[in-house]
Amino acid sequence: MKNDTGNYKVLCYLGIFILLLFIILPPLFRVLFPAEEEVINNEEENLPLIMKLSCTKDDDYTDYMITTSIETNYHEEKIHDATIKYEIKSIGGALPEEQIRIEDYENLKKVDNVYFEEDTDNNTYILKIDFDKFDYSDEELLLNYKNVLAEQYDYYTSNQYTCTTSRVQ
Repeated sequence: MKNDTGNYKVLCYLGIFILLLFIILPPLFRVLFPAEEEVINNEEENLPLIMKLSCTKDDDYTDYMITTSIETNYHEEKIHDATIKYEIKSIGGALPEEQIRIEDYENLKKVDNVYFEEDTDNNTYILKIDFDKFDYSDEELLLNYKNVLAEQYDYYTSNQYTCTTSRVQ
């Protein structure tokens, strides 16, 4: 009989040891061998934050429509560059013979470090602004381009633009 209690003690100690292993090993393995998803998330956190604000607006006139598309990129919460595209489309016929003036386009063409392209055959006008090279003394332009994404989003939506934001990888 004495051996029976000795065997039970050994089995009890062995059972306690196995239960302790079940309790201690999983957290230890999580620390030593992290899941691949956690490693990917850590790499994404180290990438610079690049956000894109895309806005469009259609202005209807009697004989034509001007579609304005604006894409503004923000690097690390600071405005980096903007591309503004104006497309003129006829409504029910040919465009008027006189040159259609887009006031914003004409004003921005005069600013230093604003690059522009004109495709008069397709009635498309494109402006590109690099804010890294931009002269911040032009206060009128600064009224239209906010350094904070949320402020810029609010500015465009208050001017009847339809906007979306997305993260760029």
